[in-house]
Order: sequence, then C-alpha cells, then structure tokens
Amino acid sequence: MPLSTLIILPLFIITIIFASLFKQKKWQLLSIILLTVFIVMELTSIYFSGGFIDYQFYVNLNINDIIEGLFIFKLQAALVIVVFFALIFLLSKLANWCKRKCHLIVRLLLAFAAIISISYHNGPLSRLYEIYQVTSAPREPFEQALQSLNMTNYTNKNQLVSHQGKNIIVLSLESFEQGFFDFEDITPNLRQLRQDYTFFDNMPMSSGSTWTTASMYTYMTGMPFLIGGYTTSPLMRADQTHLVSLGDVLNQAGYQTRYVMASPDFAGIGHTAELFGMEVISEKNYVGQYPPAPFGLYDKDIFDIAQKQITEMHQANKPFALFVSTVSTHAPNGFDDERMRSVISPKADNMSFVAASLDHNLGHFIQYLKDEDILKDTIFYIFPDHLMMGAGTPTINRLSQKERKLYLLTNARTQDLQKTPDQTIYQIDLPRLILNGAQVESNAKFLTDYLTKPNFDKKQFVEQNKSNIATINNSAQVFK
Repeated sequence: MPLSTLIILPLFIITIIFASLFKQKKWQLLSIILLTVFIVMELTSIYFSGGFIDYQFYVNLNINDIIEGLFIFKLQAALVIVVFFALIFLLSKLANWCKRKCHLIVRLLLAFAAIISISYHNGPLSRLYEIYQVTSAPREPFEQALQSLNMTNYTNKNQLVSHQGKNIIVLSLESFEQGFFDFEDITPNLRQLRQDYTFFDNMPMSSGSTWTTASMYTYMTGMPFLIGGYTTSPLMRADQTHLVSLGDVLNQAGYQTRYVMASPDFAGIGHTAELFGMEVISEKNYVGQYPPAPFGLYDKDIFDIAQKQITEMHQANKPFALFVSTVSTHAPNGFDDERMRSVISPKADNMSFVAASLDHNLGHFIQYLKDEDILKDTIFYIFPDHLMMGAGTPTINRLSQKERKLYLLTNARTQDLQKTPDQTIYQIDLPRLILNGAQVESNAKFLTDYLTKPNFDKKQFVEQNKSNIATINNSAQVFK
C-alpha cells in the first residue's frame, strides 16, 4: 500500500469534525457526502498514479474518460462504489459520536492539526493549488507567452524551413515501461533489439506527459501538456496550435505523415494527431476487415495496418513518417487477443500474456522492415507513452521492484542524435531527437533547445514552471 494512502486519516478527521458542527442531520449528511467524494477521489488518484489528485486527474474527469474508465476498470469501479457508501455510513456514526463526546475546542484543535498535516509541499492541498495555477493560466499574445520561459527567436510556422532526411517510424507503446525488459519470457524481441540498437535507459516521466494524450502532445511539440482553461477536455475546441510540431516540420519537408491508432476516439488522440497535421488511420479506414476489439483494434491488427501503410507510402517515392500507438497493454490487465494463444505460451496473468503478445507483434513488425530492406533509409523510435497506471496487480508489483522509468530504443546513430545512451533524456527531448536521428534539417526550435546547460534537470524545470507552460499552451490554441 502506497504511503500516500495515509492521507485518509487526516481527511477522516476533517470530515468527522466538520460534520459534527451541524445541528441538522440533512446538512451533516450533505457535508459527509461531499467530503467522502473527495476522499474517494484521492484514493482513486493514489491507486492509478501513485500520487494525490493533480492536473492529470482533473483532465480525466470528463465524461468520455469516465465512461472509458468504467469499461476498463470494472472491478475497481465496483470497489469505489462499495467504499463510498461504507465511508458515508462509518463517518456519519463517528460524527455523531464526536459531537456527543468531544468538546468543541478539542474538535477545532484536531481539525486544525489535520489541516496542517496535509499542507506540505507536493501534498494534497499543494496539488490542488497547482491545478488552480494551471487551469487559471491566462491567454496572452503567443509571442508574449513565449517570453515567460525566455523562448526568444522562436520559429513560427510561417518561418519554418525544413529539408527531408530519412524516413521515420515512431512506435508509442501503451504503458510498456522499462521494467518489462527484465521479464525474459515476455520481451525476448525487445531485449534483442536493445542489444542490436541504441538504447537510452535513463528517461524519467515528467509532469504534463503522464497519460496517453499528454505523452503524444509532448513528443509532437516538445511542450508538456499543461494547458490553461477550466475544461476537462482541452484542445477539443482548438482548430490548430501556434506551437510548431513534428507534423509541421515533416509536412514542410515534403513527408507523407500518417498516424495509425486503434481508434481516434480513444483518449481524444485522433483529434490531437489531426491538430498536428497528421492523417489519422484507424479501424474506421478498415471497417469489417479486422475483429472487433476494445477501443477499435488489437495490437496485432495495428501493426498489420502499419505494414500496409508503410508499403503504400514507400512506393510513392516520397519520404514518409509513420506514427503508431498501441493500446492492448492498457492497465490494469490489458486486452488479450484470442488469436495470440496459438503463438504465445500461457503466462501467469493476463497482462503478462498481452505484454508478450505486444513484444511478438513488434518483433514481427521490425523483421518486416528488415526483410523489405526498409531500414536502410528509415529510422525507428520505440518508447512507452507513460508508466503503467494502477496498483496491486501482479504486473505492477513486479515493475515496482526497482525504479520505474521510460526508455528510448532507436536505430539512429548517436552522432546524429547528438546524445549518448549514458545521458539522461526527457520526454520534451523527443521531437528534437526524432528529427536529429533522421537527419531532418530544420530551423524549428523546441523548448528543449532553450535548456542547454550540461546535466540540466528538465523534469524539475517543468515542475517549477507549470503555470508558464500552461500559459504558452493556452495562448497557442487557435479556436474553430
């Protein structure tokens, strides 16, 4: 059990004492219900992300994500309901007891002590204040917003100049963090690729890049997905962004740019990809051609479609950039594909089976690139979108036995990347690394290009500049 679950104790005290101040039972019950909602939300956040309610939790409160969450986390949703009503019953009893047995002064002192105990840096109250800071970030003229992070001489889209390099394939693997490499029976193909190519093993996950849409936004623009505005569906009203993205650079250089995903509706990634000038390819382009799956397609079929797209684009005699997002290894247990049972041996749990299936399909995909001699002029990049969410599952328990991190696996040369595998890299570095590794020359500038001090901690920089980053993202939006 994460140590942060101890937050329930001071929240219990606050709820009990606050409710005991009301004489009328209806107001007492209402206060208990409202505060219990907050307690359950905190516990839910701790379960999924290991931390208190933060901007990620806030963003995923929209109705679509809640419905998707109920579909994925059925058992957890049922448990939340049981815990919610059990807490209301328990806290009501304790509030009445406290009202009868404890003097008002004693209650107020206990409540004060409980509030003080959760008022530390990065504690629950601090995280709530950060949500306010991010969501209240103003809209300003874009150039003015850039100055908040000293992003001078930023290349705007109408100033963009870029020249083609090699073809690009980007594989964003759902929740497939670095710890999976430790499981020999699950990731034989990825483990071999790690030996054959360049592997960056020190890539921490940073704020604003910790869920699927945020991860995509970050590796496309180099900016963490922290954005002003009191909405839990950011970008959905935006028609474009002033931020220069990989799509802008590659399209300007004459690349064919496509994004293969299970469903454009999953986490809103279809709209986000289109925002960056990508042609979205999903189950909607292949109606009835693949078996129905949660969120549209199984990973096996995502890779099959990716092969078809590469074959088609490769024959067009124009450079191409293909982006792919998998989905089957989504927490907590993944979505198993029955067709893989004839290929993958039985595993201890469902997620292990699904993870082994992803490794097999990815290995098959890379072999296709080799067999077709595509890798001679193509650079691939493989990385997880974020760490696996949740707690208490066999997979999470195994992954938690050491520090949990992301990684980057690529066939690009280190001299082209201008980074060596012993260096720490960050999610905001990815667009620069992707362009460098593929030898795409451009005058585009990303946030990371302004953070050039040796051994600079970019994760800490993001933590300390959330409000300014949110202002830039908010100001960059161009609404329909």
